[in-house]
Amino acid sequence: MSAKTIKTAIRKFNKFLITAHINPEGDSIGSQVAMASLLKKLGKSAIILNEGPVPYILQFMKGTEEIMKEMPASFDFEAAVILDCPDLSRVGNAAEHITKEKNIINIDHHVSNENFGKYNWVDTERSSAGEMVFELFKAFKLKLDYDDAVAIYVAMMTDTGSFKYSNTTSRTHSVTAELIDAGVRPYEIYGRIYETNSIQNTSLLGEALQTLKVSDDGKIAWLWVTREMLKKTKASLEGTEGIINFARSIESSDIAILFRETGTENRVKVSFRSKGNVDVNKLAASFGGGGHATASGCTVFGKIEEVEKKVLEKASGMLG
Repeated sequence: MSAKTIKTAIRKFNKFLITAHINPEGDSIGSQVAMASLLKKLGKSAIILNEGPVPYILQFMKGTEEIMKEMPASFDFEAAVILDCPDLSRVGNAAEHITKEKNIINIDHHVSNENFGKYNWVDTERSSAGEMVFELFKAFKLKLDYDDAVAIYVAMMTDTGSFKYSNTTSRTHSVTAELIDAGVRPYEIYGRIYETNSIQNTSLLGEALQTLKVSDDGKIAWLWVTREMLKKTKASLEGTEGIINFARSIESSDIAILFRETGTENRVKVSFRSKGNVDVNKLAASFGGGGHATASGCTVFGKIEEVEKKVLEKASGMLG
């Protein structure tokens, strides 16, 4: 399907629930905020419902203050717009309200997307869900205001690693040119997201770097973030964002991995990155996860030492 198909679907309904994956980041939040704005510009009713909080560094975006954690009792939506989410199980508590009778509009760019919606627009060539929402603005011939442009720019910038990942295309830059013309100041957005940190999160980075290891052949580099580290440094979970890039930056590494203990005992969140030589989506999929060829993740049950052993064995096997 395409933006045209989603446009037709949106015209059919008047009340929408918007949600995305748990543990939201820039593309998740930015695309949701922009989608809510688009629907309201069309005279529709829309709310955003997320299980997790908006990360502090993203709260500067207008519209994030309206994101809800609980469904209003009086809001009976006709369709659910699910953004940046490869499968329905990852939307968290919003899934409780999305019954079979509800019309699901699935907009995503993950190669692992399961096409779970009644209306599916999955395009793995897009840099981000935010870029897809931008195309919907074009399809409806709606003018982007400054706040819309900021939300979409944040979505695109964060999911492309500041436009340096392989999902950055000429189309990506064409879109960002229009966003800049709409008033976005790239240096300001970059500063808010990548150059604003707390002493607690910086201390966490120091703790994590002490766990950095590299395989004998140098092709796999990995780090840990444990609950003890989080407690010691008083850092937030969002403070773990970006830590994996230090493993990815090792010159010889083809696969970078971050093992992070979650709030639930014997449950480890595992993130994968590659430089393009290895499809880490396949690696994540072998543990029930997914994502992109160069950036994926999964959750594995067990103690962190056990999870590390299992994941490294699988990663080594992929490398032959």
